[in-house]
Amino acid sequence: MYDYLIVGSGLFGSTVANRLKNMDKKVLVIDKRDRVGGNVYTENIEGINVHKYIICHLIHFLKYGMML
Repeated sequence: MYDYLIVGSGLFGSTVANRLKNMDKKVLVIDKRDRVGGNVYTENIEGINVHKYIICHLIHFLKYGMML
């Protein structure tokens, strides 16, 4: 049995899961992707780690001056 179920292992989900775990809560994190970090991740291309970011977050930040 879990205390919390977190859907999505992006920056917010991962942070909340970590903080709850540090408070001795039992947490289950599920995500449709096979990696954690949501839209921020590194991909190895020909032996070089390339940072990949989904641009929609940057556009939102530039448009509104904040991230939600």
